Amino acid sequence: MKSGHPYKLNKVVNGQPPKYPFTEITQLPEGYTWNDISYVIGGYGWKARFMDKNGYIITDRPGATISDTNYLNQYNFANPVVGKEAGWVKYKSGVKNVPYDCGGCHTTGYKPEGHQDGLEGIKGTWAQPGIQCEACHGPGSLHVKNPYGVAMKVDRSAELCGKCHARGAVEQINAAGGFIEHHEQYEEIFQSKHRALQCVACHDPHQGVIAARQEGKPTVRAECQSCHFQEARYQKSAAMKATVACIDCHMPRIVKSAWGDAAKFTGDIRAHLFAIDPEATSQFTADGKNAISQVALDFACKSCHVEGGKASVRTDEELRDMAIGYHARPTTK
Repeated sequence: MKSGHPYKLNKVVNGQPPKYPFTEITQLPEGYTWNDISYVIGGYGWKARFMDKNGYIITDRPGATISDTNYLNQYNFANPVVGKEAGWVKYKSGVKNVPYDCGGCHTTGYKPEGHQDGLEGIKGTWAQPGIQCEACHGPGSLHVKNPYGVAMKVDRSAELCGKCHARGAVEQINAAGGFIEHHEQYEEIFQSKHRALQCVACHDPHQGVIAARQEGKPTVRAECQSCHFQEARYQKSAAMKATVACIDCHMPRIVKSAWGDAAKFTGDIRAHLFAIDPEATSQFTADGKNAISQVALDFACKSCHVEGGKASVRTDEELRDMAIGYHARPTTK
């Protein structure tokens, strides 16, 4: 499997760092060595967090008696799209005994009872760390013994992906800090006009985007123009047709997992909302806690049309005028 799924949770064995296909963790939170770490959360891409020998997420220096709310404990990998070098940021810094209660989505064969490896900071137990084959396909021992007699379970529904790629109720898209919060792809697509589309129509769950990009392969099974061929053909701006991809406007980086620059309207994950509302100038509700169900002009346009961006600065009125009827088919005389 060439995706980040198996690397969502990684056990540290004999004080040796986990191995990843494309990344390497060479630093640890201040004061810690690999002998102090039980598991690494993530590390395949975007970011990594760490669990101590008691199973709690590391949020402060070892043995700290005074909480340091500025302690840097989350490692973010470099992201040239956002213009960020690799570095440390805060995650619940100074909070004591933050439990690891994410096993339901980060592991295979999860049970909410008990403590994995007898570590009190971990809620629940699992058969395997990370999202392995049986997390999606179900128990496979009978299939392994008799591959042709016992078929493997194959569930291609978006609901299966949505068991983990969701943050809460599908009726709302949670936001914070000027971005949609990460792992909300199911809420996004549920709110979009592609609600009936299955994730696997575009994505291969066994071939992650990072791995495909590293190997120079297509990162999706189907491109927008495979279905939206008329929209690809009819575009108001010849210059944009030649230089701008569909996803630049219809799947902008509204989501933040590790890095984001709100002033440049650029996060580190593309949103799955698709349709652009030319009458909406702000992506978020007034309190900033939720995103609207279509792409607003700020993220659709201003990651380029902003001061210091790749294109000239435009007013909201100019952006609206361009967006209205952008893909309209020319009328014949």
